[in-house]
Amino acid sequence: MKSTVENVLSFDVEHWHSATLVRDAVTDPEDHIEDSVEIVLDLLADRDVRATFFVVGEVARTHPDLVARIAAEGHEIGSHGDTHRPLFELTPEEFAAELARSTAAIRDATGTTPVGFRAPNFSVTPRTHWAVEALDATQYRYDSSVFPVRTPMYGVSGAPIRPYPLDPNAPFEERETDGSLVELPLAVFHPRLRLPVAGGFYARLLPTRLLHHGIRSLNARGLPATLYFHPWEFNPSVETAAVPPHKRLVSFTGLSRLREKLATLIESFAFTTAGSVARQHSDRKRDPAATSTPWGNG
Repeated sequence: MKSTVENVLSFDVEHWHSATLVRDAVTDPEDHIEDSVEIVLDLLADRDVRATFFVVGEVARTHPDLVARIAAEGHEIGSHGDTHRPLFELTPEEFAAELARSTAAIRDATGTTPVGFRAPNFSVTPRTHWAVEALDATQYRYDSSVFPVRTPMYGVSGAPIRPYPLDPNAPFEERETDGSLVELPLAVFHPRLRLPVAGGFYARLLPTRLLHHGIRSLNARGLPATLYFHPWEFNPSVETAAVPPHKRLVSFTGLSRLREKLATLIESFAFTTAGSVARQHSDRKRDPAATSTPWGNG
């Protein structure tokens, strides 16, 4: 029987060749974004599941019909920045401009204004904590960029593992705040070891049994698991020898098995959009008896 806890299912929509590990190694990439998204949309439609798609602004401008189709099929559209540049490559002013451009591109493609954000490369860290204040000054209502375990590329050691109100003055601590932003951290389990089970490379590499155990562990404590994937991870056609071997290991391991893994997760657990889970948290903060209120396209 599925847990009653609703978990977050999300997809970061970017070109496969814009991923941080491969962007400097590929000079003449083939575009696979439409067929990759098609694979994911078919999988979700077959199982009647709604998800959040965090879309790069450049993709919304060059493929507006694709982004409009994602929204028309009942999925939430959030922002994944405008150029897929991690925040540590931007100044606060450049980030504000990127956020405005991506918001406009998504609104033009879908007719709705996004209320959720995920930084490329999970790059909201102590080094870029200023991004939370920038988000707080906009119409955005939630962020899902904090990876609550330190890795060689990103992460915040000791950050909360449950949804929590974002305080711009202490964005990696769970504390009461008058602000309206909610953080949906990526899924890790076990309070001491903090093994990432959030999806992406971890879902491709780890045994399905361990992914299930991690999500069940969180749900047993009443916590949602926030999972992320990239549509290109479901499309083995993106694999190329142009990428150095050690980067191919991280980028392409398990592509052919990921569709089946996600299908088993959907069959075993309840999933919804990031906006829905963030709204539930925000409503409970205001009124423990509240259910839901209209909130963006999630």
